[in-house]
Amino acid sequence: ACGSNLEYDECGVCGGDGIPAGDCDCNGNVEDCAGVCGGDAVVDECDVCDGDGSSCSGYFNVEISETGESTLFIFQDTITSLDIGDELGIFDSMGVLDNVGNVGEILVGSGVWDGNQLEITSVNSIDLTQFGGAILPGAVSGNDMSLKLWDASEEVEFEATYETSAGDGTFNDLFTAISEVYTCE
Repeated sequence: ACGSNLEYDECGVCGGDGIPAGDCDCNGNVEDCAGVCGGDAVVDECDVCDGDGSSCSGYFNVEISETGESTLFIFQDTITSLDIGDELGIFDSMGVLDNVGNVGEILVGSGVWDGNQLEITSVNSIDLTQFGGAILPGAVSGNDMSLKLWDASEEVEFEATYETSAGDGTFNDLFTAISEVYTCE
């Protein structure tokens, strides 16, 4: 009995509100990315929980800077043709290559397949010259996304086609959901 009509909360505080929102225990700890209360696992630069940064330094390395404009490509877990460790490269065959506005094939996004849904965000180009700014390289809005696959086990790059369940496969500032990937192996 801690007082008139008051009870102890789960943290042992008389009339308390219990574990604060966002915390996972009475000591102020929060869950890490692995779901461990008070754990120290963090998401690495490759977007892997408790990773060492090695999974993104693979075959397809995007070498252009973020522009703030993008399209999301969602590779659904329904895909059966990919093996864990395979890499996907998202290209625009007529993208902006440099700050002068030259066009050609450019890698604008990449990711490593781990068997679960994979979300790859493209870097889309921006032309700020009308405001006295620069041209930032990337995919061009309205262009079709072309896909390449690095087969990690065979160490071979393939041109790939894909089937969509939502979206149309263009760089459109929205998203495309991809339900299957095909190669001409």
